[in-house]
Amino acid sequence: MEFVIQLFDKLAWPLVILICVYSLKRPISKLIPLAKKLKFKDLEVEFGQELKSIVQKAEGAFPELKYDHKSLLIASANNLPNSAVIESWEAVDVAAEALIRAKEINIKLDVNTRYKHIESILLKENLINTKQGKLFSELRQLRNRVAHAVGYEIGKVEAIQYIELCFKLISYLETLACEGEIACLARVEKIAS
Repeated sequence: MEFVIQLFDKLAWPLVILICVYSLKRPISKLIPLAKKLKFKDLEVEFGQELKSIVQKAEGAFPELKYDHKSLLIASANNLPNSAVIESWEAVDVAAEALIRAKEINIKLDVNTRYKHIESILLKENLINTKQGKLFSELRQLRNRVAHAVGYEIGKVEAIQYIELCFKLISYLETLACEGEIACLARVEKIAS
């Protein structure tokens, strides 16, 4: 009897672990593909970094695989529409700031109401007209609702429409920035000659 008790005492924890592993085999196998990092003793694998490396190599080998931000956002709008809206607005913000910098407007943009400040600069400097300013304002306000309103969810169709409008505005802002850069280059060439 004493032998059986000692045997049970020695085998209890290994048996519990085997039973847990066996019963959790299916849920664990579903989680493994979602893992970004796996570490066991000295073996450590990071899936995200390896994938990024492969994507960069593929872009170099196949130029047609270049990164298209708009297409990626539209694709992500199916599953994460709120996130796609916020990322689209960030692209508008980058384009607007690039335009302001290209026009050599010396303004501090690190303020609490950055987006509203950028909008007022664009309107004040006549870089966008009133209709475009209204679009900028409405896109900004919708982005703020998505980012800050508790429980505010936007549908995927609306997110795709938002992305399309953002990229129309981005295209316009980038065109203006390029015109500004060309004018700057012409002035520099004129001064140099």
